[in-house]
Amino acid sequence: MNGNDRLKIILAKALGGRLPPLPVADLDKSLNERQQEFDAAFREAIPQALARLDRKPQQLPERVELSGIFRFAHRLDSLARWQEQEKSCDEARKRLLAGEDFAQVAAGMSQGATKELAGRLGPRFLDPLDELDQQLARLQPQEISPVFEVDNGFWCFRLENRTPGKPMPFHDMPWEARRILLRQTLNRLMEN
Repeated sequence: MNGNDRLKIILAKALGGRLPPLPVADLDKSLNERQQEFDAAFREAIPQALARLDRKPQQLPERVELSGIFRFAHRLDSLARWQEQEKSCDEARKRLLAGEDFAQVAAGMSQGATKELAGRLGPRFLDPLDELDQQLARLQPQEISPVFEVDNGFWCFRLENRTPGKPMPFHDMPWEARRILLRQTLNRLMEN
């Protein structure tokens, strides 16, 4: 199996089992271009970014603790199903805004692990390049977010706590924080 065949399998899985309706030659050309971009970044940009990050202590990204209500929708679901899940998430949000207990609302309306965990989510480092994280950064403690559409459904969050970042060596940071800082540094390198 060659590299393009592996990429086609990954692409098909990401698109719900189907490849985009492109001629095979166009798909192969596009995959080859993406592979070349990745190889160039792996050889040049990534080592350069890591060297910059290791030179001096970096600011750890802000970390938040959230509770969340999640409603699942698959990308192949109908528009009606997506609208139904959005409406359910919005109903949960309205109950939270009315003062109902988060754990009870999560138990009755959330789907996935948040249902069993009273809506509690693990800590999350905020990525300033991520649109959802930009909106979460605007929340105040105990504030309920609007309903957010994501790739696999809808979320409504309550900000429980926030911890500002502090300077520390890049190699001592948690993996999630390093990923965010590497992405930011690569973004700056690409803009220059």
